[in-house]
Amino acid sequence: MNSPEIITNGAWQSVAQMTDYRAEWFSEMLVERATWSPDAEEQFIGGQMIVQPGAVWLRFWLLESELMVEKYFDATGQPLGFYVPISMPLQRRVSTLRIITLVLALWIQPDERVTVLHEAEFDQAVATGAITPVEAEQAEQRIRELTLFVVQKRFPPAMVRNFTIKV
Repeated sequence: MNSPEIITNGAWQSVAQMTDYRAEWFSEMLVERATWSPDAEEQFIGGQMIVQPGAVWLRFWLLESELMVEKYFDATGQPLGFYVPISMPLQRRVSTLRIITLVLALWIQPDERVTVLHEAEFDQAVATGAITPVEAEQAEQRIRELTLFVVQKRFPPAMVRNFTIKV
């Protein structure tokens, strides 16, 4: 990912290797769920396999904090970690939610270790003008803010952090 990307709710419905899509509103939060099919190709973040047959992904659209957080589980229901794309504030139009990513993302492991992802791609996007200086500053500020909140146990929100699944 070398430039901003648009992510919308419902997008997982059109991913061929994702099945059993569901979505439900909880007050000011939309939660989406999808399961990777038996023919899903393995994908990793660092050394952690995040895509495997039967793995379950949840996407939390947090309207109040204008963020989207993904939580990944393996096929047995064990949490693998949280993926947080750094983005412009979440936008809502009727029932459609979307974010425009700013290339950077956080990977938060279950033991709360945090890794910043896609830094070289971010620097390239800034250098080519795909991300403006103002957007770059917003992204860097958001990284600092969220990393601090993880250390303070304020992020991810308790509802997301404590959300479990049964498979």
